[in-house]
Amino acid sequence: MCAMQENTPPASVPKDQAGLDYVIRFFALVPLIVYIIVAALLTIIAIFSIYDAIQQIADMLVSRDFADGLVQVIYALLLTITIVVLFETVTVYFKTKHVDVRALLIAGLTGMVRHILVYNVATTDALQMFATVALLAVLIAGIVLVKSENGSTTPPF
Repeated sequence: MCAMQENTPPASVPKDQAGLDYVIRFFALVPLIVYIIVAALLTIIAIFSIYDAIQQIADMLVSRDFADGLVQVIYALLLTITIVVLFETVTVYFKTKHVDVRALLIAGLTGMVRHILVYNVATTDALQMFATVALLAVLIAGIVLVKSENGSTTPPF
């Protein structure tokens, strides 16, 4: 199952409780309003993230420190990709009223790759490295096993 059902079918409201119908409609709008706010905030964050990536590239070229500069650029670009995937998840929710679990798993995988780049693997202890590998395995298994919206189980990448 790739999509979580966000809204269940509306329950029938007795005729003598019309006020309850208004309450139900109000609370049905709450997720939509929250997702609109999240979409607006993700748009702002994405713009700043792209600016940061461009600035990292410029800093790398000026300082000519390509070894550390490339890691910083990749880090900034992976953050931008994560933001875009989350934004696409919100967009899919607007269209279908479903949350695409596979897209969230891909965002988690991208976040874990960023984590590995930021915290150099050579300086971590064995337990933390095992936990990171286990989490990556779970995320990859989830991406492979969760069916997409069109019913296939092939990875989207």
